Amino acid sequence: MRKLVLSAVLALALAGAQAQHIKFSPAMPVAGQPLSFEYDAKGGKLDGLANVKCVAQTFVNKKQKVVNVDLTKEGSVYKGDFTPVDSTAIVVLTFAADGTKDDNPNGYYTLFYKDGKPTAMAYYWEALYYNGMGAALAGIKSDKTKAIAAYEKAFDADPNMRGPNIISYLALQYGADKAKGEQMIQHELLSLNKAAKMSEDDMIKTANLYTVLKRKSAADSVYNLIKIQYPKGSYAYNKSANAIYNEKDAVKMEALLKKLTADFGLDPNKKADADKLEGFYAQVASAYGLAKNNEKFEFYSNKISNKITLASLYNTYAWAGAEKKENMPFSAKISKKSLELLEAAKNDPMPAYYASKESYLKGIEGNYASYADTYALLLDHLGKSEEALKYQEKAVNMNNFSSPDMNVRFVSFLKKNNRNEDVVKYAERFVREGQGTEQLKTDLKAAYKGAQPFDAYYGSLEKEAMAKERAKFEKEMINRPAPAFALMNLKGEKVSLASLKGKVVIVDYWATWCGPCVASFPGMQKAVDKYKNNPNVVFLFVNTWQNEDNREKVVKDFMAGTTYTFNVLFDTKNKQDPSRFDVIDSYNLNGDGIPQKYIIDGNGNIRFKKVGFSGSADGTVKELDMMIELAKGASQNSK
Repeated sequence: MRKLVLSAVLALALAGAQAQHIKFSPAMPVAGQPLSFEYDAKGGKLDGLANVKCVAQTFVNKKQKVVNVDLTKEGSVYKGDFTPVDSTAIVVLTFAADGTKDDNPNGYYTLFYKDGKPTAMAYYWEALYYNGMGAALAGIKSDKTKAIAAYEKAFDADPNMRGPNIISYLALQYGADKAKGEQMIQHELLSLNKAAKMSEDDMIKTANLYTVLKRKSAADSVYNLIKIQYPKGSYAYNKSANAIYNEKDAVKMEALLKKLTADFGLDPNKKADADKLEGFYAQVASAYGLAKNNEKFEFYSNKISNKITLASLYNTYAWAGAEKKENMPFSAKISKKSLELLEAAKNDPMPAYYASKESYLKGIEGNYASYADTYALLLDHLGKSEEALKYQEKAVNMNNFSSPDMNVRFVSFLKKNNRNEDVVKYAERFVREGQGTEQLKTDLKAAYKGAQPFDAYYGSLEKEAMAKERAKFEKEMINRPAPAFALMNLKGEKVSLASLKGKVVIVDYWATWCGPCVASFPGMQKAVDKYKNNPNVVFLFVNTWQNEDNREKVVKDFMAGTTYTFNVLFDTKNKQDPSRFDVIDSYNLNGDGIPQKYIIDGNGNIRFKKVGFSGSADGTVKELDMMIELAKGASQNSK
């Protein structure tokens, strides 16, 4: 009988692997033992692309560890192997090539086994995988039913897992079936209220369950009781901590930190308390940095012992100075310190959340490249061109010339140091790779000594880049009907997609709280300006996932504080579940985050979907140019 059960499990694992276009070996992996896999890119977005990379997101107990896996290729099949550390519960693999991600809706993952069965922790992570984690990591569609089933398997395998995860489980049940979910929640509430005096943990669970049921007044009543009965408990502490994180004013934030330290008796000489306080010190230091108070910034920075945390804090403040060309001597001083801290951190014990010493050092190297770029820019602003080039050269080599912005600065610093042959060598390379900018063109023109007229020479480089980009985007084209919508804009006008038939429509989903959305706006404005006189290209900016009660005012105030000329539309909240938004739900099949851009052709079909921000305004415009052109061609060809 045992052989029959194992065969069924094995068959299920293999069936899942085949559906994912991946094969794991062994099919029932065990933590701490070698795991290999074969990934077939045939028929997917990466088919035929070079430079395919694999990242393994491994989850060990309650922590995530990232492993970069080397691949070998045979035809369209890529092979890789690594040894997950002990206690690994699940591995999620992601594959990408030069910014293009594999978007298989099933994702690529495997659970880990013990005695022929997935572990309780493996099922726990599978539940999270189908409840949003998979969407964030691999673009898979969230699935409440699968998440619920995984939680139930975890509880069966280890009953002790039920208590800490009961809220998430019941929230999923309520989301999948409100009547059934409410009945289960009411049963849990009765169970929690049996004790003569409830523990703080049970009271917090009770309040959370009322929140799931959207009974705000009941939840607030319980929270008020918690504050009275447990004034020094975890709920009170978290409220005080959140007040610090939510405060913007540095002086008020400092006062809140002093109060929290006194109220909860935190002792900086005790390691557990010191670890808690370091996060607050970084927050207060950042606030004083924004206020340009160097003395207070240093005072709180000096309380931070973690070298990597402190280096990150220094770099963030230094980069603000570099971008705005202000406070530069001080910014340069702490920028240099950030590099020294990273060098020193290489000799520190590896933090537990890293899979290996190699991955820890690689992470430091990645940070060093970014921070060296900051320091180089500050040195350049201070007139130290030769030293700036030394650090910039180190930065671009360490990150393998993967950042277009860094590359442009590298060429500029080469030009300032009269290394004209290198200017031509690298600028040609970057333009061919589609990274051309006006600054790059200016520097190349100044260094160019060829016989061919410069404009013809530069045009040939751009033509080569365009051909490569076109081939890449053609491979990314999709063809599915765009869900219809009719939404109100900031002016109170109704805008419908149906009324725009025959035009290429760019729909950009965004929110005011979304950093990458806001970062992409200068590039989007450049694109809007470029096409403003083209009646066949329309840009719509759909505000979504904005949950404030005064949402319209928040959005209007945000736009009023900018010079953007966007046509902003308001996505509608779902009537059954106000936490959801109708239009983005109909578009966002893979559960991706924002910003999301959809390029819709003249026949009303989605031709491209882009998630995230490319990193530069010029890059955003170039991407849109190519997608708009291809969408126009698709409309004409299908007539």
